[in-house]
Amino acid sequence: MALPSEFLTALLLWFVRAFISSLICLIIGIIGIKIITIMTTKISEFKTIKGDPIGTGLFVSGFLVFAGLVVYGSMVNPFFLSQSVVFSSYFNIQRLLVVSLSFFVSLFFGWLFYTVFARLTPFGMDLDDVNKSPIAVGIFLFGYEVFLGLIIYGSLMIPLG
Repeated sequence: MALPSEFLTALLLWFVRAFISSLICLIIGIIGIKIITIMTTKISEFKTIKGDPIGTGLFVSGFLVFAGLVVYGSMVNPFFLSQSVVFSSYFNIQRLLVVSLSFFVSLFFGWLFYTVFARLTPFGMDLDDVNKSPIAVGIFLFGYEVFLGLIIYGSLMIPLG
């Protein structure tokens, strides 16, 4: 049974749109991880997990969960729209703005949670303790990556207008 060329073209365009949306969101995620490591001054994330297989594995696993959420959201609702040369019809600007705003919200909440746990110690725990173990740092990064992935996924899935 031969597949019609329109179907194959539509499938290819869907894949390209999902790929580009995923790529943009993954780059946003990498930037988010870099920024959170700058904001969490008492935790030296990459220095601590470097050379530790479990800490590194947790970090990579968290990134895979993040990537899975981003790719799934991008496949269902990409913000890369058409083949037109005009920028406004090339991207869904509203979706891109929602994803960007969500990224900044995740950074704000990441900073807020870090500040609360590091300075106010609401549960009587010192956040410096995380830095004592590469596994703990790996879990910390894993948690942030899942947190960021859920926020980006939500921003991709939110209905617009």
